[in-house]
Amino acid sequence: MRASSCLALKPASINSAVPRCSRWNELPRLPLPSTVRMASAMVSFAFFQPDPNPKIHPMSISLQTGLRQTTGISPQVQQSLQLLQTPALELQNLLQSELQTNPVLEEEAPPAELAESPASGTDDTDNPEVDADWPVASHRPDRPKLDPKQAILESTIRPESLSEHLESQLALAAVPPELRAAATEIIGNLDEDGFLRADPAEVALAAKIPPATAAQALGLVQSFHPPGIAARNLPEALLLQLHARGRDDSLEARIVREHFDLLGKRKFTEIAATLAVPVDSVLAASEAIARLSPRPGAAFAPDRPDLVVRPEASFVRDGDRWIPQLDGDLLPRLRISDLYKDLLGDGSADEQTRTYLRERIRSARFLLQALERRQQTLQKLLEVIGQRQAGYFEEGPAALRPLTMTDAAAEIGVHETTVSRAVANKYIRTPFGVVPLRFFFATAVGGEDGRGPAVANTSAKEILAEIVGRENPGKPYSDATLEELLRERGIPVARRTIAKYRAELGILPTHLRRKR
Repeated sequence: MRASSCLALKPASINSAVPRCSRWNELPRLPLPSTVRMASAMVSFAFFQPDPNPKIHPMSISLQTGLRQTTGISPQVQQSLQLLQTPALELQNLLQSELQTNPVLEEEAPPAELAESPASGTDDTDNPEVDADWPVASHRPDRPKLDPKQAILESTIRPESLSEHLESQLALAAVPPELRAAATEIIGNLDEDGFLRADPAEVALAAKIPPATAAQALGLVQSFHPPGIAARNLPEALLLQLHARGRDDSLEARIVREHFDLLGKRKFTEIAATLAVPVDSVLAASEAIARLSPRPGAAFAPDRPDLVVRPEASFVRDGDRWIPQLDGDLLPRLRISDLYKDLLGDGSADEQTRTYLRERIRSARFLLQALERRQQTLQKLLEVIGQRQAGYFEEGPAALRPLTMTDAAAEIGVHETTVSRAVANKYIRTPFGVVPLRFFFATAVGGEDGRGPAVANTSAKEILAEIVGRENPGKPYSDATLEELLRERGIPVARRTIAKYRAELGILPTHLRRKR
């Protein structure tokens, strides 16, 4: 856009006060009479018309001012979030890297060595250059050390987890806060293979959002990488992968959508007759389907015999309570070196050195604060689990109670995304083995209309497996019968939920379980 060559509105009063001009910027700076001021809006409108001959004028640049709200995350907050979601074994490497790059940080000697050596350095309160509120050392509880062989067997460094991979994509998505919270809840309910093990209605109930928002959030997560993620069953995972390849209307998609059961039984001739296509085409389509991933999230949790995890905490019994104890030997003890604090306080260093030291001490302070917040958040979260899931530590998985990340976040006073980060890639030692921290979070099933207390969906699966394990092999229970048996135990679930639970537990349909 550019101003027109001359005035388009030429009242008599204007013509008498303002001479004709060839360009807008050549307009003389003359005092305007009142009639000119009244017509100024119309004159301005006339000036800014499309240039009739844009080739002879250079492109114009205009400046506009306005107010806009944006959300930014400071580097310190980013560091705190990174430490929170990083498992202890990776955090060891990160802290070692900080020790190498920040000279004011040093590793504190073990308590036994500290007791033998006299205290050195100047007290921080005598140094005005160091804020008294700054943490000068990281703290960790003193726990008995593990056997070295056990530590080696339980140690390895884990790659990026599936939840971290999905949350990083969610962070880049421009979606409303309610939809973001629902997507976070869905990501938190994915298993290691990338399947959604909770019904969207259960997610909506747990996150206290409308079912339509939960369905929209599910579609959002299913659009993330890797293709097929957040599927509720194997056919849906395969269809999502075909959709990502632009093959929604292909023969493979038709077979998966309409004849997946026949495909599993390898009845290619029957499929070809039903779809009126050659058998060779069905065979080629089945080979293409076989190349799809049946476990979309498996790349982020590979099944390798050498992939062993190190539990970050354990639960010990104290009377009728279960108390969490963080492993104090996983993370090194860090502190700000007394040598550099003294150098900063004695005034002998030049200003450039003092500026550098202040910057390094401030960076070390933020690191130690973030590390302390990580441990405090994890401790509070474990205390909630110890209270809410005490039955598990007594009786096992069948005694798990419903617990969502939203509930835990409200109880410890943080956002649910903070709980999701704290849970990521953390493992806990329990009387029933080492389990992921995410294992303790499950949506509620049952407990409606006075039919007994609600149970976790993981408990419902355990009960279902127990019922099927006691059935007569000659007359196995149908899904309708299983639905009734669960309802008698106060667990009202739909028949489609029964089928979903069977698939997750690896229980075959009724006709395939029957033994003659």
